[in-house]
Amino acid sequence: MSALRDLIAAETALPAFAAAEAFARHLADDYGPGTAAVLFYGSCLRRATDENLMLDFYVLVDGLSAALNNPLAALFGTLLPPNVYYRELPYEGRVLRAKVAVMTMRRFLRDTGPRCFAPSLWARFAQPARILHARSDAVRARLIEALAQAVARMIDAARPLLPPRFTARELWVTALRATYGTELRPESSAKAAELMDADLARYLAVTEAVLGPPASDATYTNAAADRARIARLAWGLRRVQGKTLNVLRLIKAAFTFHGGLDYAVWKIERHAGVTIVLTEAERRRPLLTGLKLLPRLLKRGGVK
Repeated sequence: MSALRDLIAAETALPAFAAAEAFARHLADDYGPGTAAVLFYGSCLRRATDENLMLDFYVLVDGLSAALNNPLAALFGTLLPPNVYYRELPYEGRVLRAKVAVMTMRRFLRDTGPRCFAPSLWARFAQPARILHARSDAVRARLIEALAQAVARMIDAARPLLPPRFTARELWVTALRATYGTELRPESSAKAAELMDADLARYLAVTEAVLGPPASDATYTNAAADRARIARLAWGLRRVQGKTLNVLRLIKAAFTFHGGLDYAVWKIERHAGVTIVLTEAERRRPLLTGLKLLPRLLKRGGVK
């Protein structure tokens, strides 16, 4: 794992564009001294811009009660992490917008580790990220280890789904497609391939760091092929688990923070293509509205 850790250390130390750096500093200050780290990831990182996009951050804290200053939000953040917030920040004459996930550092380390069944964290952070704030060198080292473990976990979970010989590109396309199937995000089959082709050298490098160098034809022997049946069953369970947790998180988002119901509807419309028009009465009763949305989503195809 030392080669992989070195790659992740170099990757996460790269600077982001100025607006993302500024927002990360704001989040670290805003959540207080208990903020262990701020991670930046997602489409804005890949495109190196936030134009017409929403920045994506994870804020890792020592404890939710102190960070959120809201007992109900802290409770739900413990039971069903992370808590997700929509945040804005004035910056150089314009407004930056961000989706900010908050969870404890301890839970993040657990959910990116090799024993975590649910892919939400290890699949997301097997992809490129930047550590834009770390409280100490020790925190940064623990995060680098966690992100390296996420890459290794993703590879291990995907390998049994592959044929007897495979390329690194095939590995990651298969892995991403499998994880898309566990969320409320009906991405096209081409999306995973687009992500690979946009940063192929990175994925070739991390694969070699985990599996060693490929053969002369750029393929690997699949030593995990005998686990195919168990792996397919595991991914089937992950799809059920993941979609259920996504629905619960959307309901939670509807009443655990200001504007949460509109955020939940925006997310559904963006990822599922289901248009929902909220009345003012529904906005005044976010909990009941969130519970009412579930059967409508199931009926109209918002949850797949």
